[in-house]
Amino acid sequence: MSPANDLFNPVNVAGLRVAAIRTSDLIEIVADQCRSCDADRTGGGRRLDSGASEPSRPRSPLLISYANAWSCCLARDHPDYAHILNETAQIVYADGQSVVWASRWLGRPLPERVNAGDFWPDLLSRLAVRGASVYLLGGVPGLAEATAHALTRLVPDLKIAGTHHGYFADNSSEEAAVAAAIRVAAPSVVFVGMGAPRQERWAARHLDDLGASVLWCVGALFEYFGGRRSRAPVWMRRFGLEWLYRLALEPARLWRRYLIGNLRFLGLVLRQRRGSIQ
Repeated sequence: MSPANDLFNPVNVAGLRVAAIRTSDLIEIVADQCRSCDADRTGGGRRLDSGASEPSRPRSPLLISYANAWSCCLARDHPDYAHILNETAQIVYADGQSVVWASRWLGRPLPERVNAGDFWPDLLSRLAVRGASVYLLGGVPGLAEATAHALTRLVPDLKIAGTHHGYFADNSSEEAAVAAAIRVAAPSVVFVGMGAPRQERWAARHLDDLGASVLWCVGALFEYFGGRRSRAPVWMRRFGLEWLYRLALEPARLWRRYLIGNLRFLGLVLRQRRGSIQ
């Protein structure tokens, strides 16, 4: 497999290869991937003028994840996580505004911030039109189910293939059972919300054995759509201050991530600009 993001003009930000991609492009890529892979499953392909179906070329599943200041720091501490993002995942998009700002400062500007919380319903609407199904994996018991109910209210035609919480031991018999259940459910897209780097490790382990078109690591996305957390006001998101909103709500849990993590990220970018790190 080619290194991550080779088709998307990757930009090196603090050691992570971040795809130079827009939200609209990402939605289109995922929708097209699901259409093509679902055709592979059913044996269908593009219709020829003769009326026959052209055999479709099997596509490898996509692994999608994101980059923000904290994930750049985690990648420095966990080489296996960095390897997954840089070598296994095909798309790693700029979830954090700080990553976009850093890319500009480094002289290779990313086009925009791509935040799943802003476009998830639009993406799911596209998938619903194509008849694609989704599986929600992660969160505390009950959260994935609550998120599924919320999503079907937003997108009534959406097919939910199944849900499961993320509270199981890694490399355990329960993990194997969860993977087997997903294979049986045969979703087009599996959204994995177990936090970095655990979700990326899980997705990399099961990328080729679930039969899904896309495995997408989404962090805390279920918590917002499942009603456990509120998002920052639009104006704060526009100015890259969503982290400050989250810190104000949960200082005891998030102070290290946002205070120490942001400073460390700034240091990494400074060193990269000076050429002392790659």
